[in-house]
Amino acid sequence: MLGPSKRRAQCDRRPTSAVSGLVCAASAVLLAVAAAAAASSDSGAPDGETVCTSHGVLRGTTRVSSEGRTFHAFYRIPYAKPPTGPRRFKSPQPTDSCTFIGDTTTPGPKCTQHSLLIPGPLLSGTEDCLFLNVFTPQVNPREPLPVMFWIHGGGWIDGGANGYDPDFLLNHDIVLVTINYRLGPLGFLSTEDAVSPGNFGLKDQVAALKWVRDNIASFGGDPGCVTIFGESAGGASVHYHMLSPLSKGLFHRAISQSGVALASWAVPLPGGLQKAQKVAALVGCPAEPSAALVDCLRSVDDYQIVNTTDQFTEWFFTPPIPFRPAVEGEGRESFLPRHPLELKPHTAVPWLVGVNHDEGLVLGAASISNKQLVEDLKHDAERLLPLSLSYSGTPKADMITKKIKEFYFPNGEISTNKISELYTDALFVWNTDEAIRKYKNTAPVYYYVLSYRGKYRMSKVFGGGDLDLGVAHADDLFYLFSNNSYYPTSGKMPKEDYEVVKTITKLWTNFAKTGNPTPDNNPVHWPRVTSDDELEYVDMGKQLQVKKGLFQERVNFWRSLPLRERKRSAKEDL
Repeated sequence: MLGPSKRRAQCDRRPTSAVSGLVCAASAVLLAVAAAAAASSDSGAPDGETVCTSHGVLRGTTRVSSEGRTFHAFYRIPYAKPPTGPRRFKSPQPTDSCTFIGDTTTPGPKCTQHSLLIPGPLLSGTEDCLFLNVFTPQVNPREPLPVMFWIHGGGWIDGGANGYDPDFLLNHDIVLVTINYRLGPLGFLSTEDAVSPGNFGLKDQVAALKWVRDNIASFGGDPGCVTIFGESAGGASVHYHMLSPLSKGLFHRAISQSGVALASWAVPLPGGLQKAQKVAALVGCPAEPSAALVDCLRSVDDYQIVNTTDQFTEWFFTPPIPFRPAVEGEGRESFLPRHPLELKPHTAVPWLVGVNHDEGLVLGAASISNKQLVEDLKHDAERLLPLSLSYSGTPKADMITKKIKEFYFPNGEISTNKISELYTDALFVWNTDEAIRKYKNTAPVYYYVLSYRGKYRMSKVFGGGDLDLGVAHADDLFYLFSNNSYYPTSGKMPKEDYEVVKTITKLWTNFAKTGNPTPDNNPVHWPRVTSDDELEYVDMGKQLQVKKGLFQERVNFWRSLPLRERKRSAKEDL
């Protein structure tokens, strides 16, 4: 550990101004003295490092990775002002310079949310939630370490920074950052005008990336080597950052797990204003004009606003993700000036992207415990398929539904396996294939499918019980994080599963360091995607295998459908 004098020198190297540098230095000395005094008392004190950032002095705590490596953890670091009161439904505001923060040894709250999958209370969190966590093996390494910036999933409705323990990834020489961002209507409500343009949760992510750019060097991280990675809505968020002008220059590599911006559940849909007006009506606010609607909503309890989410569901969890990214039109603070199909990447960054083998178990597994879902699909497919797959606004929806039924249920029999295949392809695989084809000539793309079946299964959470149904949506999280929000695990992981942990964390951290998951062709040579017909990919099973054409017949079917003929919102025509 550094002594007080060396800590002060470290702080003095990075002042935001002459005054703030002196304040930070003085605060560091005071904090070090206080820690030393506490350590000499009977009560003891955390033995973590102390660092100085542009926003204050932080004292963390010390942890040990799954392989016995010591690392330092800093929790609940504010990266923006609380988005409360007049700051609700506005872009995040930077925190004040060099505000003394002090103890960051315990996790903070998650953002206000309406739970989709996480066991526990339906409503949870707090609106004062714009915090991030930093985990680092060294605060003063010889060479700055690559940074991995995690964006959690949860349909932009639930989740948080604390649900992803770093004990696996911190076996490697990287700095890990996990973040909270605003969710549900508080993060994505749009009146389709300047009053509340939407995308606040995505803009929070941008603010956190800017904090990393300005401060991560104090934790031993390299601000010039940042990899953004995420799963599900987090994976789609990563893809959005590759397209958004606000994110330009803030990262250098990208990993999208089980989510891209072109997915039917992630693309902008018209009707944002109508949804905002419905929220307003449900909590007793005026529906128009927009200014009155938003001003009123700023005075409503956050739980009351988020609790309206249930009113947007017609069947199971559909329509999926009612509050999602919105097209804002051109503007200085616009995260998404046009539809993602109409945007080109702002920077050529290597992209690692993939899916799990049986993503559609999110609904397929549910059909085991809830037989009514199968009956509903049998008797009401003409309404439920467009609704659950987000194509109800397309001009040829009836024809699309007819073709889907013929392809997946040719004999009229609807099984769990076929439901899983349908929703795997429709919600994840074909849109990932499409996104790769659009990007592969811009920069290196590495494609994968996770097919390894381990002890822990998200299909159990979705309703499949202990049945081994396949590799469900979010199963990849078990091999990157030692715990996660959706399925808290305990006990020792089977040896075979832990070998997969070691393999995947090595591939991911290799990519963060070099832009190539197998720079030494070990354990295989993972080729970048170059083909125009059957895309190259790596199948992650018990071993890694290089293959071509993932679910090709099924992907070709979806590529043949007129799903990009859609209704447009007025904002998209700007």
